[in-house]
Amino acid sequence: MLTDLTEFEQRVVNTARRGEVARPATAMTVEELAVTDDPEMRIRADLLRELLRGLHGDLDPRGIRIAGVRVVGRLDLDHVTAITGLDLYRCALPNGVVCRYARLRCLYLNHCLLTHLYADGLRTDSSLHMRDATITGTGELGAVRLSDAHIGAELGLSRATITNTTGPALHADGLRTDSSVHMRDATVTGTGELGAIRLLGAHIGGPLVLDRAAITNTTGPALHADRLRTDSSLHMRDATVTGTGEHGAIRLLGAHIGGQAVLLVSGLDNSSGPLLVLHEAQTTGALLFPAAVVCPAGQEGMSRHGCPDSDRTLTVHGLTYPILRETSWRQWLHLLVHHTLTYWPQPFQQLAATECAAGHDNNAREVLITQQHDLRRRTPEALGNRLARARHALWGWLGRYGYRAHRLATALAVILTLAATLSLLAGHVTTHPDHHAAERVLPPTAKPTDPGTPCSPVELIGLGIDRGLPLGTTGIRAHCDLDTTTGWGQTFTAILWALQALLWGLATLAIAAYTGLVRKPT
Repeated sequence: MLTDLTEFEQRVVNTARRGEVARPATAMTVEELAVTDDPEMRIRADLLRELLRGLHGDLDPRGIRIAGVRVVGRLDLDHVTAITGLDLYRCALPNGVVCRYARLRCLYLNHCLLTHLYADGLRTDSSLHMRDATITGTGELGAVRLSDAHIGAELGLSRATITNTTGPALHADGLRTDSSVHMRDATVTGTGELGAIRLLGAHIGGPLVLDRAAITNTTGPALHADRLRTDSSLHMRDATVTGTGEHGAIRLLGAHIGGQAVLLVSGLDNSSGPLLVLHEAQTTGALLFPAAVVCPAGQEGMSRHGCPDSDRTLTVHGLTYPILRETSWRQWLHLLVHHTLTYWPQPFQQLAATECAAGHDNNAREVLITQQHDLRRRTPEALGNRLARARHALWGWLGRYGYRAHRLATALAVILTLAATLSLLAGHVTTHPDHHAAERVLPPTAKPTDPGTPCSPVELIGLGIDRGLPLGTTGIRAHCDLDTTTGWGQTFTAILWALQALLWGLATLAIAAYTGLVRKPT
C-alpha cells in the first residue's frame, strides 16, 4: 500500500472518507492536464485502486469524487471488487483505464480525456457514464471495449468523441444494460470490418439513442449490431452515418427492436455496399424510415426506366414491422423494386400485409401485382421455361395475377360481344340466292329450293351469345342457327367455337381469381 502520499493525494483520501469532491486550487483544461508535471494536479492510479479496494479505510457511499487532475499511470482495476463508486470529472487519464471483470458500484468519467477503456466482463451496480469524454485509442480491441459487460443501469456516452484509427471505436459484443444506452451528439470514428460501433448480440434494457450522432468508418460498417436486442426503441434522429463495404453502413441483421425503429437519419452513405441491412430484423413498433435517405428523388412505385440512384441499396429480406411511417407505401415499394440487390417475395408480402391491416386492400393488391412483375423481371428462371414465362406474362396482362379479377370479367364481356357481332354479321352474309350464313331453321318438310327466312337482329345476337356461352343456352338455335352446309356457315361456326374456347378459359381464370386459387406467394 502506498505510504508516500503527496499533500494532494492525502486530501483525496480525506475527501473520499467524507464524500466530498477533491479538486486542486488551479484549474486546467484536460489537454493541459494530460502533460502537466505539477504534483498538486496529479494523483497516482495505484492510489485510486487502493481506495476502491478499501485499503485506506471506510469511504463514504457517495464514492471517490475527484475533479480536474491528471491520473498518473494506467488506472488498473482488473478484477477489483470496489467498496464504493468512482467519479472522475474533467480529468486526464493519458494511460487509459482497464477494469476487466471488475465489480464496481458505478463509474463516471464525464468530460475526461483518456486513451482507452478496456472493460470486458465489467459489472456495475449502477451506471457507466462518459458524457463529453474524449477517448482516442488504437488497436483491434477498440478504444472503448465493453464485451460481455453488464451495466446495472444506464450507459451514457452522449457528446463523447471516440476515435480509433486501427479498429472499432466502441466494441461491445454481448453487452447487457439494465437501462438505456445514450449516445446523443456523439462523434464516433472507427476502422475495419468489425465496425465503428459494434454491438453484436447486445441486450439493451431500454432505448438505444443515437440522435444527432456522427458515426464514420472508412473500411467497414458504421453501426454493426447483428442480433441486437432492445427492450425499447432505437432512435437515430438526424444522425449522420458513413460506412464502407459489403456488410452495410447500418447493419442490424437479426436484430429485435422492442419499440419503434426510428431511422430518421439525415445522412447515410456507403460507396461500396448496401446502406442498410435489416435482414431478418424485427421491430414491434413502427418503422420510421424516410425513402429519400436511399432514393434522394423520393420516387414511387415501379418504373420501366429504372432509377438513377439504384446503386444506393438496402437489404430488407425477413424484416417485419406492424406500421410503416415517414414513407408512403408507394415509395417503399419503389425501394423494394429498384434499391434491393435481389428479388425476395417476403418484403412485398410484409408491405401488403401492413396495408391490408390498415384497411387498404387495394394498395395491398397493387403491391402483390408489382411483386409478380418484379419476379418476372429479375428472376424469370424461377417461372420455368419460355412457355411458362409467356403464360405468366399473359396471366399478368389479363387478370393481374388474380388480383384484378374485374379485368377478366371485362374480357369475358368483350369476347361475348364479339361473338354476338359475328353472329349478327353472319345474318347478312349471302351464301347463295335467298340464303344467308345464319337464318331461320327450315322445317323438315321444306324443299331445298325454298328461299330462306332471315333472322331478326335480336335473334342473331341471341345466336351469337348461345354459341359463345360455355355453359347454358338461350334456346334460340331451335329456330335460328348457322347454316353449316355452306362454306361461310362453317367459317363462322369455327370462329365461334374458338371464341367459346377462349370464353371457357377466361371464365375458369375469373372463377380462380375470385376464389384466390391462383394467388401464389412466389
